[in-house]
Amino acid sequence: MIGRIVKAGLVTLVVVASLGWSRPETAAAEIKLGLLPRLSAMEMTAMFTPLAEYLSKETGEKVSLIVPKDFDAFKALVSSGHVDMGFANPLIYVQLKKDDPSLDPLGLASEKSGTKFRGIIIIRKDSGIEKVQDLKGKKIIFVEQDSAAGHIFQMLTLSKAGLDVKNDFTKLPFAKKHSNVAMAVFNKAADAGGIREDDLEKMKDVVDLAQIKVVAYTDYYPNWPLFSTKKMSKASADKVKAALLKLKPNSPEAKQAAGPAKITGFAPVVDKDYDLLRQAAKIAGAY
Repeated sequence: MIGRIVKAGLVTLVVVASLGWSRPETAAAEIKLGLLPRLSAMEMTAMFTPLAEYLSKETGEKVSLIVPKDFDAFKALVSSGHVDMGFANPLIYVQLKKDDPSLDPLGLASEKSGTKFRGIIIIRKDSGIEKVQDLKGKKIIFVEQDSAAGHIFQMLTLSKAGLDVKNDFTKLPFAKKHSNVAMAVFNKAADAGGIREDDLEKMKDVVDLAQIKVVAYTDYYPNWPLFSTKKMSKASADKVKAALLKLKPNSPEAKQAAGPAKITGFAPVVDKDYDLLRQAAKIAGAY
């Protein structure tokens, strides 16, 4: 698959180094798609090349993939207008949209679990905790400050339960990984922890899940959006949007174009769909 990464007239990989960036000569009319680098540049390119090729064919415009070195470099690319489109997790999208209202979601990625996801708060079954309100005065551990389903979602859930998220419990240092959260709860280093719901089953080889209980589920939030930036013309944005929405979740076309990226297809999305996430992010201090 990696051998397909660069195809003449279709896809050009651009890897951004530091805060600067370099790229080979490309056509002026190309559409540049920036990818949030949750994996290496090589992995991201292999995953998204089929989608870029599909969009190139459907729109008649060359699509280039740009993979920056980290999340901050991705934000800089979008903010500076160096890319026409971006694909990022929903929290980073709303953070960027706050500073640049021109950003517009074109398609909502669907995964195996669907177009929405949620977080959970886990405890040990022998902790004596029966409901969310029982977490008052307890020690809670989360993944990262900007982890949507491993911190942001849970903070709104705790607030809705009547807890003062700044004073009613002790927030332990971030665990960095979902598995570390589960381990901390299992080992009683934390009374409770926040992780993404579909990550719990993945912990079966890390902790004894028979000892773990879910004390709360967060609201559902929309998945990753593929969005246009101020650099993109409306005509191009409309063509890309139409092409994305042709990839119905779990259809043969979607499997071929988006399957390698672990995406089952795309669904319609509008910016207001992320308003609940904005509310959660404000409470968590991430917006």
